[in-house]
Amino acid sequence: MKHPVRNRTAALGIAAVAGLAGLGLATGPAMAAETSTQSAVSDVDTQSVYYPTDPVKYADELVRAWGKGDTDRVEAFASTRVAEELQSHSDDEVTHWDRVGAEGAAGTTYVDYENTVTGEKMSLGLPTEAVSNPDNEWGTANAVHRISFED
Repeated sequence: MKHPVRNRTAALGIAAVAGLAGLGLATGPAMAAETSTQSAVSDVDTQSVYYPTDPVKYADELVRAWGKGDTDRVEAFASTRVAEELQSHSDDEVTHWDRVGAEGAAGTTYVDYENTVTGEKMSLGLPTEAVSNPDNEWGTANAVHRISFED
């Protein structure tokens, strides 16, 4: 008869010790996790935009951001001059640009678009090697450095 009581008492004792030990362990790693999360957040804050490493996709992302009126994203993908040119060229047909071609020349990839409403053409230029750099985990900011419009 003493065995069931002894077994229950032993089980409760082990559970209590394990619970306290678990609580102590949970406090330690949780505090460490908070610290590492905070440093990870600050790393992400310094560069919170992922940039494609394919020049054509990179240019497409810029055109989509421009079409949505996402000024912050446009400024992240384009040089200041290009961002200003896009802003001054914004109109009701800004969402009607289709990519019609891409080619590389002298270290620059040129991606061409045509407006399906107005027929206007736009060409964006970006440095092929800088954008395609596989060592840059996040990609390259402000890479689109050339823009031209043609009627």
